Amino acid sequence: MGNMALRRSGKAVPKSNQLAENSPIPLSLVLLLFFALVDSTSAQVDTTISQQESHSVVLPCPVNAEKCGKLHSLNWFKGDERIAAMLLGDSNVTSVNKEFDERVTVEQNPYRLVIKDLKISDEDIYLCDTTFFIPEETCDNFNGYRIELRVLVPPTEVVILDAKGDRIENGSVVGPMQERQSLKATCTVRNTRPQPEVSWFRGTKRLTTYSPTHDLIDGLYTSTLELDWQLSREDLAQDIECRVKSAAIQNVTVTKFSVDLQVRPTSININGVKHHTVQGSKVVLTCDIRGARPAVNLTWYNTTTIISSDENELTEIRTKALEKSDGTFHTQSELIFNATRFENDHVFRCEAENIVLQINREKPISSALTLEVLYPPVVKVSPSDIIANTSEIVLLNCEYVANPASLTKVEWYRNDDLVNVNDTTHYKGGNSENVALVIQSTEKEDIGNYSCQLSNNIGKGTSEHKINLDVQYAPSVEILMIPEGPVKESDESNVTLFCNVLDANPSVLTKVRWYANSTLLKELPDCEESREDLCHIDPSKLLLESIGRGFFYNYSCEGFNAAGWGPRSEDRELLVHYEPGPAALSHFPLVAVKKKSVTFSCSVDDPGFPESNRFRWLRGGRGPLQDIVTKDWTVEPVGLDSRTNYSCYAYNEGGKGVMATVNLEVHAPPFFIKNLPQYTGILHSLSNATLTCRIECVPRCDISWQKDGVPIEKNDTRYFVKEKYMDASPATGDFESMLSVLHFNMPNWPDSKFNIEADNANYTCVSTGNSVGGSIRSRTYFGIEYAPENTTVSENIVYVQEGTIPGRVICKSRANPEPSYKWIFKNQTIANGNALIINTPMNRNDNGTYTCRAFNKHGSSIAKTVIEVHFKPRCEIERQEIDDQDTLVCIAYGNPLDADFSWSIKTENETDEILGSGKKETSVDKSFYILQTDYAISRTYRCVANNTVGYGPFCEIEVAAASSLLVWWQEQLAWWQLWEKNTLIILVAAILGLMLTVIIICCIIICICRRRRRQDKLNDKSSSLGEPLTEPGEYENLPFHGLQTAPNKPINANIFDDEFIYADLESQHYGPINYKAASLYSQVKKNKKSGALDEFK
Repeated sequence: MGNMALRRSGKAVPKSNQLAENSPIPLSLVLLLFFALVDSTSAQVDTTISQQESHSVVLPCPVNAEKCGKLHSLNWFKGDERIAAMLLGDSNVTSVNKEFDERVTVEQNPYRLVIKDLKISDEDIYLCDTTFFIPEETCDNFNGYRIELRVLVPPTEVVILDAKGDRIENGSVVGPMQERQSLKATCTVRNTRPQPEVSWFRGTKRLTTYSPTHDLIDGLYTSTLELDWQLSREDLAQDIECRVKSAAIQNVTVTKFSVDLQVRPTSININGVKHHTVQGSKVVLTCDIRGARPAVNLTWYNTTTIISSDENELTEIRTKALEKSDGTFHTQSELIFNATRFENDHVFRCEAENIVLQINREKPISSALTLEVLYPPVVKVSPSDIIANTSEIVLLNCEYVANPASLTKVEWYRNDDLVNVNDTTHYKGGNSENVALVIQSTEKEDIGNYSCQLSNNIGKGTSEHKINLDVQYAPSVEILMIPEGPVKESDESNVTLFCNVLDANPSVLTKVRWYANSTLLKELPDCEESREDLCHIDPSKLLLESIGRGFFYNYSCEGFNAAGWGPRSEDRELLVHYEPGPAALSHFPLVAVKKKSVTFSCSVDDPGFPESNRFRWLRGGRGPLQDIVTKDWTVEPVGLDSRTNYSCYAYNEGGKGVMATVNLEVHAPPFFIKNLPQYTGILHSLSNATLTCRIECVPRCDISWQKDGVPIEKNDTRYFVKEKYMDASPATGDFESMLSVLHFNMPNWPDSKFNIEADNANYTCVSTGNSVGGSIRSRTYFGIEYAPENTTVSENIVYVQEGTIPGRVICKSRANPEPSYKWIFKNQTIANGNALIINTPMNRNDNGTYTCRAFNKHGSSIAKTVIEVHFKPRCEIERQEIDDQDTLVCIAYGNPLDADFSWSIKTENETDEILGSGKKETSVDKSFYILQTDYAISRTYRCVANNTVGYGPFCEIEVAAASSLLVWWQEQLAWWQLWEKNTLIILVAAILGLMLTVIIICCIIICICRRRRRQDKLNDKSSSLGEPLTEPGEYENLPFHGLQTAPNKPINANIFDDEFIYADLESQHYGPINYKAASLYSQVKKNKKSGALDEFK
């Protein structure tokens, strides 16, 4: 086979020629290839592959070496054009047509052709032609392997246009349109391949349309399908869909829209009352209209009159429209009203129309119903008024209308009470046969308003108006008084007596007889010649003037009207009230004591009328007190406000008697107004201290002081006492009192301050007794206080592992009063009390200093404890270049910091190859591992750190493989190429900075030279070199005026090479000098020999 190896030729000859020239191929093999090529033109396609444009496609070439032998060469054809060839052997030469060189590659194992960036022009039938060295008889691949490649291009868009050419968006609604109207639309599928299948659907039904048109431009199809469809009710609530099916898209593309289709109503029906209804019942007539879109407008009619709920509050119209699944509306309207007799035999009609009927000028659809209303009798009585005397015959008429007209019951009422018409001795008629009622003989009881009530099967009706029957009879009377109640004698008021009619017809009295204690006083009116003033008056009134005790009688009267004199009234008594006599006042005890009681007694000799048993009391001239009305009044407890005058008087309904008054004297036993507190705390360093006690006592008492039960002597220089007798205080209710203040004379105490141990004592304030009370005393414990000191904690350092609970830490301090404690961590209070108790497992964030603060009202003190939380280390691996060596650095983060390390390599079978502990050098928390430079595969390096707590989790880093070429290249790199990136950046920045500095210096030198040349020109043109070039005061107005004045000595001229020194406005030689000084320097000349500056002339 070595003789059959293909050799590369330097000439650009076709592959077929190379094969012919360099390969000693037997003639039989050549003939076999020729016949296989001829036969391939008529062979069938073995497979079809589809792929989208711009993607890559793989065309397989199956080669069965077992059946056909060893493959010699392989050729790829696109149609009749060969685009690639591969000669197998030791060299494996591959050639690709230049047109496809950048997009086509030939691969082996398996054999296949890969086309990248697929184009439409690539669509064709591809042939994989194989040639074998010695074909086997079992080989069935002489005709090659044919692949049909189809290039797929999804449509750029599927758009629907209406008849005007406007775009219909996907999912939108078109319309409104009416049934029987023609719907025209066009569906266009743009820029796709292969030719798509376009169709119109309504739901699941395919619509009949014209044939689609297909335009092919640059290998892409644009397909159009028109729709001309007459709309019907079947199109309601249906989507019109344009469906596109193509091999270029996975699923059928659906673009759809719906039609807002308007249709006329299909039916109308009115129902609600089948036979009849009853007056007063609620009638609900329902009108149903179906099949309309849009919903109909509905109108109700009563005969020919439009019914409106706005005009009649008792009528209600409820209309609602419900959209059905097909898009039509079911409109339902309810006419609700209370049936009356006026709706009987009326025709109710419901009319409905929508825009479809209006546009087509069709009449509204309607439905009607005739209503029969049954109602009770409507009753009317006459005459309206009847005046009759007793024993007369009276006729009461009653008329009615009703449906049904037959009556089931007749009833008459007098003053709304049922009349017993069955009493035939007094009444006649009043039944269904004779509705009118006859009163055969009138009596007093017949007076009233008569009404007639008739009933039928539906109900009953009562006459709206009534007959007023009036029968006259003699009066019965009673006595009324104004004012009604008793009369006070002291008022000297008048009383009017009325003879009030209780029962009479007519009710007006023409005469009245007046009686006092059953004796006739007067008959009114009195028309005698001597009493004309009593003739033309109202006889039912009698006036009594200036009422006194002499008008105390029982009064009565008789009345007279057209029917005669009536009976005399019952007696009515006239009561006259008068006040009681003067009062007398006494009290016990004669001298009252504070907080005890005193009783006052008030009495009178004349009780008045009605007899008095009530009294009024005054206190300090104020009152009367509303809640005290008895003759005895006990004041309890007696206080400072009780030391005043008291008054009383008796009273009744006739008035009040004469008042009596006394003054009350009150004493007070010893009592502490201000006693000593149970405990008195004094700061030990205080320079002034006092104890105060105030005792109320009337008569006056004295106060003394004791220390631990021993009286404090007046000659004890450590103390002095100040006393004052205080006046009574009405604001607090305190009587006169004694105020005593015990002062501590601190300069006379040892060290002028209290001893915190020895000066704690009990101090007592003691008073003498008086006539109403004994001695009293008050004691206080005098405590010396100081701020917390000597604060300590039980543990200064606490070590605890992460996840465990530390032991408690106790904080102690010395103070008076006893201190309070709080524990503070990170400026937050975490516990109150002297014990720091942590009940939750500690974590590493809890590591730190915990402060105990002991405090009271005088100050605070602190102590600190440190909690060290130990935890396992975690690690991180960094890759660095240290001393020109590629090094892995493992950094441990744990507590304690000191950690041990272990390096390993993670192998393919997930086991570790131990590398050792690395190098720690001077760091306790870092380990260094130097990488080898000749490794050929990627490796995963792992590191684990451990401290006294335990091992932490693994950390790892992936190190890519270094090829031998890369290792060689690194060895060949220049010295700067071996530097780190940061080092190179710093070096480049330094070089650029140096270059920039040189450029700036050069620019400064150039500017200085140019300015000097300009100054020479100015000096030549100046008429007077000794004068300044500016006007006086010009520089003072510049923003630089006021800067530091230049020195008087000239600048060293040795550093300049030219002859003159220039004072240019922008020169930097003079530094911060003003411009006047600079102008002076401009007038000097440098001596070349000596270098001195001389004035220029």
